[in-house]
Amino acid sequence: MSATILLVDDEPDVIETVKYRLERDGHEILTAGDGLEALELVLAKHPDLLVLDVMLPGENGYRVAHKIREDQAAGTYPGRLPIILLTARDLSSDAERERIFMEFSGADRVIYKPFDLEDLVRQIGELLAEPAD
Repeated sequence: MSATILLVDDEPDVIETVKYRLERDGHEILTAGDGLEALELVLAKHPDLLVLDVMLPGENGYRVAHKIREDQAAGTYPGRLPIILLTARDLSSDAERERIFMEFSGADRVIYKPFDLEDLVRQIGELLAEPAD
């Protein structure tokens, strides 16, 4: 199943590696390097799925995802947009704080960096296969 996927990360190596792998599967890949650009592309291009880094310049991934979910609830963003958050897990991170941020963002999945590329591809496939709400 071919899809349009928006990949948002401020690390060019991550963008290029993931983009190359997903294009091999026939997906169209849009890219953004910051949260504000991501929001603009979501509204302009209506991707089928969003892979979103948490630590971004401009607007962090939690806030970007939250804004998209608000727009969906208000009806200003049509349809379903699955969101996968990419985040570095800090060994000292507070699990309760992390849970609260995940609930706030409304993301469908979280993947911790460094991540296994094939695991990301598998999770993308699972989300794209889910029926629309």
